[in-house]
Amino acid sequence: MCELHDQDCELQEEELPAEGTGLLSGGFDRRLLLRGAGIAAVGLGAAGAGVLPAMAASSQNGWPGITSSGSSALNRGFSAHGVTFPGGVRTGQVGTVLGYVARRFHERVEPLRSGWCWGWAYRPIRGGTTLSNHSSATAIDCNAPEHPLGVSGTFSSAQRREIAAILNACEGTVRWGGNYSGRKDEMHFEINVRPGSGTLARVAAKLGGNPPPNDPPPPPSSGWPTLKKGSSGWRVSVLQYLLRARGRSVAVDGVFGQQTKDAVISYQRSANLVPDGIAGPKTWGKIIVTTKEGSRGHAVRATQRALNAHGKGLAVDGEFGERTRSAAISFQKSKKLLPDGIVGPKTWAALV
Repeated sequence: MCELHDQDCELQEEELPAEGTGLLSGGFDRRLLLRGAGIAAVGLGAAGAGVLPAMAASSQNGWPGITSSGSSALNRGFSAHGVTFPGGVRTGQVGTVLGYVARRFHERVEPLRSGWCWGWAYRPIRGGTTLSNHSSATAIDCNAPEHPLGVSGTFSSAQRREIAAILNACEGTVRWGGNYSGRKDEMHFEINVRPGSGTLARVAAKLGGNPPPNDPPPPPSSGWPTLKKGSSGWRVSVLQYLLRARGRSVAVDGVFGQQTKDAVISYQRSANLVPDGIAGPKTWGKIIVTTKEGSRGHAVRATQRALNAHGKGLAVDGEFGERTRSAAISFQKSKKLLPDGIVGPKTWAALV
């Protein structure tokens, strides 16, 4: 959870500049060093943090720390589009603005994933006495496992433009970890002004928890992601399994490198598609394989990996048994699809 890893994370956050000093461009730095592999979700609240050292009463951005999950300053029910942020966020203007960010992230950038989004947790920055901004409930993480700490480029150019639009609507009151000049933290959004900020009050009143009246609706979506060289994450793993199902020799590592690009080009040529090495809607529409109970192989592994990205917790074993069928039905019901347990084009489009 960005700066909320257990003993394997070190964080340094510089002092927050005064308002109006170019914060939208990521004008001050936060550097994190993560040792080891993976993302360790930590227990929320002071109880999960153990005995805390003596520390300043305020978090790095100047907001008072919240030490108890029962605090009246904390909205534990904070959610966006049905996805909860464990721990919650600060009530009032902070909650209004971060609520806007979370909703617009879901609507314009990518769907929020249950279990992958985080809010308040009372923790110090490791090795110091300054509280993390999560400790004051003024920061949220969105789809954290999809956008790992220290990894840059986890969003496409189109997605980054949408994030920039969200930040612009917030008028500098929110900072995105993808704009840090040091180590990137693309999962992370935090309040970027001090308590009592007139700008925050005005922006919260403007947003009111809803999109601005002149904000255009999100562009229509084909339902398929566009992946290309440099992409990473579970969708790339799904694509790699499907390439293997189509007879291409490619490692399943979640990284769209030259080997994956070559495999995509090879498949595109065989399918009479433009061989550009970019997996867009037309390529997805052809490469998917309908899977159902009794199916086996790499296409089932692709199915199981995609279902796990939606919190299903399946073994990626290539065997479409009762557990995989039940997970598919559960997912289909959540998306108001025909709950038949057969993963065909409509279910695939919703999955990825």
